[in-house]
Amino acid sequence: MTQGSGPITDHLTEESRRGVASEPLTIVAADGRPLAARWWPGAQASARSVIFLPGLAAPQAYLRSVAGYLAHKGWGVLSFDYRSVGGSRDPSTDQNVTLDDWVNQDLPAAEAEARRRSGTKFLAVIAHSIGGQLFGQSEIRHSIDAALFISAQRGIPRLYSGRSRFRIEYAYLSFSVLIQTLGYLPVSRVTLPETCSGRAILQWIRWGRQATFTDTRGVNVERRFADYSGPLTAITIADDGDYAPARAVDALTSLYTNAGVRREFIRPEDFSVNSLGHFGLFHPRAPRKLWDQAELWLRAMEGDTDGTPEP
Repeated sequence: MTQGSGPITDHLTEESRRGVASEPLTIVAADGRPLAARWWPGAQASARSVIFLPGLAAPQAYLRSVAGYLAHKGWGVLSFDYRSVGGSRDPSTDQNVTLDDWVNQDLPAAEAEARRRSGTKFLAVIAHSIGGQLFGQSEIRHSIDAALFISAQRGIPRLYSGRSRFRIEYAYLSFSVLIQTLGYLPVSRVTLPETCSGRAILQWIRWGRQATFTDTRGVNVERRFADYSGPLTAITIADDGDYAPARAVDALTSLYTNAGVRREFIRPEDFSVNSLGHFGLFHPRAPRKLWDQAELWLRAMEGDTDGTPEP
């Protein structure tokens, strides 16, 4: 389920538009699967770097503006496409891809690449939407230093209300029927705007309908989330009720029982815009001060891990 960012009216400065030149690259996961990725070599990458964990069926291109901004601020930045999405598509094998593959193969490969390129002392993730669900299940939860969650939520229908609950219930039903009938989910305005493995989408639907995170064998994996003990800043966006209302965000965050959790609530009017929605923070014309705030949250968590806040 993907939506536009809404009417963002602020403009970036020319300096922010220029950013830091990025390098397209290919990451090879442990099982041999190539993944499309991009690296921004910020000037302080050896001190601090970050990996983006994208949303469901959301190619990494939507992250470029924020990635370039962070690189301009000195961060090393890695973005990538999950297998079966964007530049990591492979029609010959995508029908077999599951969320377990993203958890167990793609995230560790991205972490290894970021460390190889930067040798960084501090490595964080920025997890958008399903990215926050995947992070708590992946082995990288043991070694990542900090996590910034943007509209990372649980997809349990009872956590939504009114039209939003109808939308998610309808999506679960219609997506399931289409995938089971056709073997894949057609791209359209009423489904998803990008292709993604049908098996991965069906697993995501089970996580919502059954209100439990399970692997493809049906084994409950929710205990894994408690293994992460670093700082975690979870962002709720006031006008993101269709995709990540506060109750759904809090439900996911509450699984990270041993994390140092900080909850933040963003209102569009506080940043002089009409709306933000699920993707608005990443929009190329999002308010600069919103990105400034996100970078400050990352810096604060860096200080939490070493006791010495960075300037």
